[in-house]
Amino acid sequence: MFPNWVNDIKENNKLILTNDLDSLFTIAILKKLFNCQVGMFYDFEALYSTQEKFNKDDVIGVDLAIEDDKTKTFCNHVTKMWKDDTVNPLSANLNNIAGIYGGKYQTNYFRKYSGSTLLTVLSLYEAFDMLLLDGYVELTETQKMILVSVDSYFYGKDFMNGEHFYKWQKALGLEIFEDIFDKYSKQDLIDFQKDNSLKGEIYIDGNTLSTTLDIAFLQEHFPMLDFSMEEEYINEFEFSQSGYENYYTKESKHDLKGHVFSLAVINRNTISYTTI
Repeated sequence: MFPNWVNDIKENNKLILTNDLDSLFTIAILKKLFNCQVGMFYDFEALYSTQEKFNKDDVIGVDLAIEDDKTKTFCNHVTKMWKDDTVNPLSANLNNIAGIYGGKYQTNYFRKYSGSTLLTVLSLYEAFDMLLLDGYVELTETQKMILVSVDSYFYGKDFMNGEHFYKWQKALGLEIFEDIFDKYSKQDLIDFQKDNSLKGEIYIDGNTLSTTLDIAFLQEHFPMLDFSMEEEYINEFEFSQSGYENYYTKESKHDLKGHVFSLAVINRNTISYTTI
């Protein structure tokens, strides 16, 4: 079960944007659904904000593995280095619910939900119909290709014969993409990502944001959404440590030095994290 706050998002909530399309697209959905706006930007080295101070209860991370147990966030990452690690109870995260944890050996890491935060949110709020173009009764082929390209969702289809991919697909009602997977190969979708700059980066540029994403392409195919990034950032908080680190099976995130702000397990036994 997701935390109760997912049913109580309001206009005054402030969203934390991170540096890729999964976060930006998910925020575009939340803005459309709830009329809330971005208040912070996180690039895994620093946290930038649009005002001096926020009410913590109003802040929601988007595609962000926040460790603080009093901060709400939407997340799709594995956040347990080992099975005994605790998780943020305010994180709306399928992998936390499923008890997924990392480690080189004795791990259930490959049973994880490997899809995007975007698809989690679209499924949660049954919002796919909101993306239909005028005069259409289903998503266009290009729209579907964009959606499966976010966070490279399509990669999971070929792993372990798609065993866990299809379990999660059924659980979230994502069968609408089957025609795309039947028609296009993994390499076709990789080329589509590249040709349309769907793996671009969002970065701080002075006191505003710039990006290598093709925003015009996204706006063309999802004209009902707002992908703009016009906020002005007035504050910056730098983290004391950020980066990647390999770890051994059974090591716990609770043994890491410093106060961990965000942590995600990637590639089974590597963590990406920042500390305050």
